[in-house]
Amino acid sequence: MNFIPSLELSRMLFTEQIRPTLEKEFPGLEYAAATLGMCSEVLGLDDEVSLDHEWGPRVTLFLNEQDKARLAQEIHQVMQGALPESFKGFPMMWRKPGVGIHDTRETALYHVWVTTAAESLGNIGIKRLPLEDLDWLKISEQHLCEFTAGVVYRDDTGELTRARDLLRYYSDDVLRFLLRCEWNAVGGDWFPIGRIGSRGDELGLRLQAAKIAQRFMRIAFMVSRTYATYKKWFGTLFMRLPIAAELQPRLLDLLEEKRWQQVEEKIGGIADVLLAQQNRLGIAPRVTLKKTKAHDGRHYINYDFWRIGNLLAGKLQPPLKTLMENEVFFMDDRSLILWNEEVGKWILHLQK
Repeated sequence: MNFIPSLELSRMLFTEQIRPTLEKEFPGLEYAAATLGMCSEVLGLDDEVSLDHEWGPRVTLFLNEQDKARLAQEIHQVMQGALPESFKGFPMMWRKPGVGIHDTRETALYHVWVTTAAESLGNIGIKRLPLEDLDWLKISEQHLCEFTAGVVYRDDTGELTRARDLLRYYSDDVLRFLLRCEWNAVGGDWFPIGRIGSRGDELGLRLQAAKIAQRFMRIAFMVSRTYATYKKWFGTLFMRLPIAAELQPRLLDLLEEKRWQQVEEKIGGIADVLLAQQNRLGIAPRVTLKKTKAHDGRHYINYDFWRIGNLLAGKLQPPLKTLMENEVFFMDDRSLILWNEEVGKWILHLQK
């Protein structure tokens, strides 16, 4: 049996089974159908190994509030009776005893369920669209990635498509704020490089270089206007970015460098590539990284990463400007998988 990626299998299931069943049993029903949300298959990254845990076709049906209240239970019952126990050669028992981490009842077939666009947005902490600046910061980047990834097979009213379009990526103001946070964090991680290296701490130097490399990768996602995902697929999705072709060899070279002076030098070269792409976005004044030879014994090259952040922040208006002035600039981890409107490291912003 040849492996079929879940997105492809889900499209087949919708086209061959779900859509004809809805047309027969619920003629005239307006709905959207999509595969989005959590799991590797939404990103197109599932493979044979994925079959060991909750893998298979899954389709979400989006109705309006009235139709969901009136028809959801009936649609579930119809689907349970209509869908075959195997599809394209794959057994469709989702949760087998001893395998699944949730429900292990053998009557649980597939992942087909009924919801509304508002309910789906509410599950990731979104009450209304479009989002205000601070609302963007309350949502895990992982959830934004999940909601905008995947495939929409049908959208009769356009409501789901409009929601996905509005969440496609951060607004310019929010992106400037997040870039400022990340560049400031790069500056903080670069600062001790010289002291670490001058003491002969090779392991510490490698660790610090790795931290900076990861931050540079996050900036690469930002200047590519692409959501970063959680750690399992962070590097894989990074390699899909057009800018990765130039950055990957430089990042690998940085991680292999043992001489702290050259580590500092290579950090500057990578920053130049990212700043060139950031400048092409046109969302802030053009900026280049200032570099001067150091003579203080602390660095080989002095960089002014904080100047980058200050230029990015120049156009910010309240309330983002207020966050900046309160020095809430370390909030750089938005890839956590969060529920119930948790905000990870963004907690200080709720206290202002």
